[in-house]
Parts: sequence; structure tokens; C-alpha cells
Amino acid sequence: MIKNERQYKITRSKADEVRVAISELEQAPLSDGLAPEMRQMQLEAIRGTLGDFEAELSDYDALHDATLIEANGISEFPTSLIRARIARGLTQRELAGRLGLAEQAVQRYEASDYAGVSFARLVEIAEALDLTIHYDVRLASAS
Repeated sequence: MIKNERQYKITRSKADEVRVAISELEQAPLSDGLAPEMRQMQLEAIRGTLGDFEAELSDYDALHDATLIEANGISEFPTSLIRARIARGLTQRELAGRLGLAEQAVQRYEASDYAGVSFARLVEIAEALDLTIHYDVRLASAS
């Protein structure tokens, strides 16, 4: 998951590099001993990597127009906070300012998907993002 503009730029650059690699591989003559099937497998692998990069870029871009961030379970709540920050158009620095923290603290939180962060801090972050959170608590069916 892309979490900030720096990561977005790096991913976009890597995607561009992969596009060039695909083009070069498609145009290069077969080397001695390389079967056409092997080249096709190489191209498919590289195209898969490009697809992963493009999906991440698309996901990040789509967040800028989002008004709803869904989480299926409490375990997805931390990632939802990151997505909500992006959807709000806030940088990590701006969120840190709202929380009275150093930017590096928010960077560390997000780098680990808020692992080890207290629930109270997660609530504070949700409030700083001005989120309205709806949830249900469902009991598993009795066995």
C-alpha cells in the first residue's frame, strides 16, 4: 500500500522502468539458447509486476475522491486510518501537527500499520481526521 507522495513517486518511477524493460524485452532478438516460451514467461512475470505497481497507483489515486473507507473487522481499522488520511488530503506532517506529534512519529506508526499503537491513540487519530465510524459487533453463531 502506498502511504505517501514519496512512495507514490517511487512506485510511479518503478512502473515506468518496468514498462521500458517490457518494451526492450519485446524488441530484443532472441539470444542463443533462449526459447520463445522462456521469453514469454519472462514477459508475463514482468507484466505481473507492472500490474501490481499500476494497481497500487490506481488505489492511491482513487483515495483522493473517496468519501467512504470500509474496514471488514477491527484488524483493518489501522489501515483504514491511513487511507482516510490520504482521502482527507493530509500529509503525514499535517496529521502529526493535528496530533501534536513529530512527523516521524506518524511515519513510524504508518510504516508498521499502527502495530503496537494503543487503542486510545487510534481513537485520537480518528478524531484528528474528523472521522465518523460506524460499526456492528456480531456474535458468532452458537455451536
